[in-house]
Amino acid sequence: MSASTSTTTPQRLWLCMTDSPRVRTLSRVLAEGMDVTVYLGPQAVPDAPVAVMLVDDANAALVATARKHAAPNQKTILVTASSRGSGTADLHLPGDIDAASLATVIEGLLAYRSFEASPAAALEPVMALHSASFSVRTMDEASRLSNFLAATLPCACEMAVGLHVLLANAIEFGNLGFSASEKAQGLAVGNWQRKLAQRAAEPAYASRCASVEFQRGERLVTMLVQDDGDGISVEADMSGDPSRPGHRERMTKVLKALGFAELTWLGGGATAAASVVLGRSDKPAPGRAGKLS
Repeated sequence: MSASTSTTTPQRLWLCMTDSPRVRTLSRVLAEGMDVTVYLGPQAVPDAPVAVMLVDDANAALVATARKHAAPNQKTILVTASSRGSGTADLHLPGDIDAASLATVIEGLLAYRSFEASPAAALEPVMALHSASFSVRTMDEASRLSNFLAATLPCACEMAVGLHVLLANAIEFGNLGFSASEKAQGLAVGNWQRKLAQRAAEPAYASRCASVEFQRGERLVTMLVQDDGDGISVEADMSGDPSRPGHRERMTKVLKALGFAELTWLGGGATAAASVVLGRSDKPAPGRAGKLS
């Protein structure tokens, strides 16, 4: 099964996962809101080059099939119950990730894939970024900043997607004041993008920004992501069961799967402190280091 509502040529995504309400919701969100042609289910082997494959443990063997239908810079996401995947995928996500979080991850991955194919990605960095401050208001700005910062970090693909998720949380839940439940409902009925645009245009929200403070040391990169709203609340699971993990806990699990060493919520959830561990090979070459502050 494939679905798309676009009049242009969309990117193709193979949603190769066992059928579930989460998968059906995600398929509709991708087809209607992200200009993506979706091939739904393990049996829906694509008949054209695939940009992104999303696969679970039960269908991981089909990654090789997807590579036979690979578009340039094809990316693979493995949703897995194990703590870390086998290395066959570009991204490894926890098996209990919800549809809304998956949609945000895919949005970030598609943006990174486009950046990776652009002329800007081919330019070798002329300096190592040590200290810098940034501010973004829209998700388009957030995607561009995520890709720029990820180019200075190890595992650029994972970092670009992780930063996109962090900034999406700051903009959607912090600056615009939505809850995870409201986003899930908006995605389910197909009006999430419209609700985002409407609220972002309201005078009370239009000037709000998400800021990023970037610091690079010898062994660690730290980033403070802060919103201009009330932050991300300690919200119970969307089922209403208080024993289930809240949104912050779910996001921490996803972001650690994407390569962040630590993630701490500060100031009532208005600030996320994230860190990335650097290896020896990640240090800037002598004579090429610079500073932007």
